[in-house]
Amino acid sequence: MTRATNRHTNSSTNRHTTRAVLLDFYGTLAEATQWVSIDDVFREHGYELPERVRGDYWNQGIDGIEHLEHSQSRDHYLAWQRERLLGMLAETDVHPGEYDVIIKKLREGSTTRVLEAYPEVPEVLRELRARGLRLAICSNWDWDLDEAVDEAGLAGLVDVQVSSAWAGARKPHPRIFGHTLEKVGVPAAGALFVGDSWGPDVEGPVASGMTAAYVSRSGHWPDPTAPECPANERPAVPVVTDLRGLLDVI
Repeated sequence: MTRATNRHTNSSTNRHTTRAVLLDFYGTLAEATQWVSIDDVFREHGYELPERVRGDYWNQGIDGIEHLEHSQSRDHYLAWQRERLLGMLAETDVHPGEYDVIIKKLREGSTTRVLEAYPEVPEVLRELRARGLRLAICSNWDWDLDEAVDEAGLAGLVDVQVSSAWAGARKPHPRIFGHTLEKVGVPAAGALFVGDSWGPDVEGPVASGMTAAYVSRSGHWPDPTAPECPANERPAVPVVTDLRGLLDVI
């Protein structure tokens, strides 16, 4: 069954009106092929991260929020990340005396992480640019989005990069979309948003006046926010299996 919905009727894309493409980063343009996961660190200390706590930390109460007070600087943002991690650890069986060690290992793990662009992405970005489209990355990433994009080998292939950490709000909050559109210099009606998370990357952009396309890669981690569309119905939002599908959509 195709994950899509019939609720969004204003989602068709038009080659004459689309002037910019805004793209999510992780899961859309790139993935981690090597990393130190929180599960690895927990196991190393003899613990197991409860699924409830995992779900609350990653999926509940974070997407869609505005956090301007934590986006004043990189130090402010890192302090907020630490507070959130401490709050998560407090919901587990981890002994408080191990909190700092676990947080340190998680942060150090990012130095050994390997981010790689999906194979088709560089070529598709170049083609979209060749068609005269402005390109922007709009991501619920941390403060170091520039470094992550460079690591994935995508530096110079987009015109604008915006992290929620800098914008002070996480998708699907309208603030980050407005901030990105302002930087790319295109109104919402002239922009297509592309991403792999239904709520942040489809519902949010459509509510902000953009059109949207949903990336549903084979083997991708589950997206519990994506509704089911009966196989015999054409989805109102275009669904592509990788970025090459955009070349037919736009």
